[in-house]
Amino acid sequence: MSSGRVVTGIVKNETASTVQVQTANELLTLAKSDIDTRQPSTLSMMPDDLVTKLPASEFRALVAYLRNPVQTPLLATKDNIKEFFNGKNLDGWDGDPKLWSVENGEIVGRSPGLKENQFLRSHMLASDFRLTLKVKLIPNAGNSGIQFRSEALPGGDVKGPQADVGAGWWGKLYEEHGRGLLWDKSGEAHVKLGDWNTYEIIAHGASIRTAINGHPCVDLTDAKLSRRGVFAFQLHSGGAMEVRYKDIQLEILTP
Repeated sequence: MSSGRVVTGIVKNETASTVQVQTANELLTLAKSDIDTRQPSTLSMMPDDLVTKLPASEFRALVAYLRNPVQTPLLATKDNIKEFFNGKNLDGWDGDPKLWSVENGEIVGRSPGLKENQFLRSHMLASDFRLTLKVKLIPNAGNSGIQFRSEALPGGDVKGPQADVGAGWWGKLYEEHGRGLLWDKSGEAHVKLGDWNTYEIIAHGASIRTAINGHPCVDLTDAKLSRRGVFAFQLHSGGAMEVRYKDIQLEILTP
């Protein structure tokens, strides 16, 4: 700077008169008229010799993170669980913005008719948890579902167990890109068609239990089930439909 100050950071934005720089501690907006010289650094902003101080396991984890083509899921804890869904937008979620949105605190999926299943995937993963939410399907001829303990696949797809939502599927448990239908007993009798329905999913070790409007549905113990993974909402292939999720509450259970 013309004052003699040296600013080191990442250029976040630039206009004809200003430069916005993210330093290690703050975001600065600098007038170009106050800048004496600019040059790109040949060094990273990370501390020198950082990796030499890391245990081998942490170094491998760092390399795996840097090589990952998508955002690495964040483990849900009691401290960060409030970030699961902020009720305002889809920060922390990945999905086609033409299909997924937030309206009045509700996650809304609208399908104009799809050739393939589409998902809204959370950046957050969990092992043992209790998830409760309300879901409304319009019309009931459509099909959706709640993925949990799932693996994010390339192209926006997911692999893992799903608590199903839809005509002929309410209350069933399906393993996407896996073994298929794991629990075939219907919970349709407990569903208020065209209205909000409370869905509860409890995963603890190899045990999965679900309920719709307080009525038990799935009660399965399966050693082959995944024990950790991300959450996602599904828009199933087929005709036009709309699904809404609200009052989403995630609780982490002690193993």
